[in-house]
Formats: sequence, structure tokens, C-alpha cells
Amino acid sequence: MSRRITVQRLTSYALAALALVALVAIPALAAGLTPLRERTSDQVIAADLARMDRLALQLGAYSASAETRDRWRIARAEALLEAARHEYMDNDRTGFDTAALAEAEALVAQIGAGAAAFTRDDVPGEPTLAGTTRVREDLWTQLEQMKRHEGYACAAEELARMEVALLRAGNEQVDQGECHTSPHLAEAEHRALAARAALEACLPPAPVVVQPPAPEPIRPSETVPQPAPSVPTAEELRIPRNVHFALDKYAIGVTSRRVIDGIVAVLKRYPSITVRLEGHTDSRASAAYNMRLSQNRVNSVRNVMVALGIDAARITTSFKGEADLRSDEDSKTGFARNRRVEMVFVDSEGRDIQAESQEEDLQLESDREFGRSKPDPKK
Repeated sequence: MSRRITVQRLTSYALAALALVALVAIPALAAGLTPLRERTSDQVIAADLARMDRLALQLGAYSASAETRDRWRIARAEALLEAARHEYMDNDRTGFDTAALAEAEALVAQIGAGAAAFTRDDVPGEPTLAGTTRVREDLWTQLEQMKRHEGYACAAEELARMEVALLRAGNEQVDQGECHTSPHLAEAEHRALAARAALEACLPPAPVVVQPPAPEPIRPSETVPQPAPSVPTAEELRIPRNVHFALDKYAIGVTSRRVIDGIVAVLKRYPSITVRLEGHTDSRASAAYNMRLSQNRVNSVRNVMVALGIDAARITTSFKGEADLRSDEDSKTGFARNRRVEMVFVDSEGRDIQAESQEEDLQLESDREFGRSKPDPKK
């Protein structure tokens, strides 16, 4: 037993040492990313991206360590790093990418130094970054209230990602205008739902004493109640079985949320039905990146369903990445059809229940994104 504990500790120390070595290897931490006007060569851009890759390696080591419990710092750093990389590739003009990366590096340095995990009493509030502004004060107010909730530790990761989603919405407001804030605000809303569900689940419910009702006499004229149906009616089977996503995003859009609301209503009426969520992407980016993106999309849909009252045990998941394209990618519409989560409904006897495909929530990329993100024919 003592040898096993020693090996576990050595493994944890090795992961922490790897993360610290990678941190030292990042050149000129204080200098920030290369300014937009100076990104004039592939070598300069590759160096900036390599710096972000090294930080991702550190985060992966900390996330894999059994002794790392600081989920708020890890989740916030991961979300900030993702934001920094996306805005860097999108040629952000506000300095938000540099500020987001610097904040992510600071959080990783704190974890490496052994900083104590935040509690509801000391988790930072009212954050700000260069290149962003505050939008949706109602969501910021909800975020601050949930940070101070006694069940904060159970929702720390969702709250950290909600915070970064709001910062990204503020950055889009500054850089591109209000019309570009919607995906990030939608993500913040669904993170708020998931966080609230985690807070409620974290606290033990108060004991409730229920007195059984007195039995009523059975009258011959009364009909015996029939059990609830186990399979949806033909009309209900017309509900959608898929939702779609914006380019490189996994936040639930407003229209997609309405689709999920309708599906959840049917699942609540038929508790014997289970659902399998299958995540998909278009063919751009690497296979590994697309696999992770498809997983994030599935988790987004799953979190909303659980927050709306569907038992997590009724939901199974699979992640396909770019392996199962639905449409030819010869137009923006073709790419948008492939960015999706498919839902397979199964009855109590294991048979698939056929629902209908829908495209009401297709999210087409902009002309600028489409021109910059053509698929790689060599991949």
C-alpha cells in the first residue's frame, strides 16, 4: 500500500514539474503576443502559436493530476487560452488576445506555485480585460450571486467558463459590434443554467415528511387508469432531432435552445425513452481538434438537458469529429449542416425512434470567415 501511494505522489510531482518546465520555456512572458501589425511572417505567427501550445500542455498536466483540485483556475485558464487563440487567428484589433493569454499564464503560474483553491469568500469578482466591455448586466449579476453561493465549489468550473464567455461577448461588442455577441451570450446563459443546477445538486435537500393519503374505495363504475404511453405519437415524432453550431463554436444559440426545449418536453412526457447525443464538426482543422470540438458540442447539449430536468442517466454520448459529414462542403450552407449534434431516441425495448431533421437554426459563417477557412485538401 505504501509503495502505491509513493508512486502516485511521484506521478503527480512529475506532472507538476513538467508544467513548470514548460512555463520556463515560454519566451518573454511579459512581452505579450506579437502585435498585429508585426505579424508579417509565418515564423512570427508560429512562435506565438507555439507559446499557446506550451501553455495548453501545462494545463493538460494540471488537469490530469489527481492532486489538482483548483477547477476554477484550470477552467478559466482553458477558456481564456481558447479565446486568445481564436481572437489571435481572427486578427483581433483590441489587444484582447494578448490580455487573455497573459491572464491564462498568470493563473497557471498560481497553480504551479501551489496557490490554495478559491472559495466563495475569496473568488475574484468583477473581472475586466483589455479590449472588452460589460454587456448583459443581468448575467453578470447572476454570476456574482452564484460565486457567493454556499455550493460554489460544485459549480466552480461552469462559473469560470460563464465569466470568460461574458468577457468574449464584451470583446465582440468592442471589435465587431453587437450582432457578434450573440454566440457568447448564449454560451453564458447555458453555463448559468448548468451552474445553477450544480449549485442545487450540491446541497442536501431538506427532509420532507409526506403523509400517505387515505385509500379511496374502488367503485365498480370507475375505469382503471391506463399507464402512460411509452412511445411518442406520430405528431410528436415530428420534433427535431438535431441542432447546429456556429463556426468553431460549441455554445447553444437562441434558436437551437428552443429546439432543445421542445425535445425535453417530449422526454419528460415519456420517461422510458433515452437519447444518444452524437457530436459532429465540419472538415476544417485537425482531426484531434475536431474530436474535442464535437465533444464540447455534445456536452453543451447535455448540460442544457440536465439543467432542464432530464436525468443524466437517460443520456449517452458519442463524439464523431469530422468522421461523418452530412453534406458536401462546397458552400457556407454545406459547412453549416455538418456542424451539429444529432440525437438518437431509443424506446424501452432498445429500438430507435425516428424523428425529423431540421435546419431552422443553421448558423452560416461570415464571408470573411469563409474566405479565410477553406478546407485543407491534403489533410
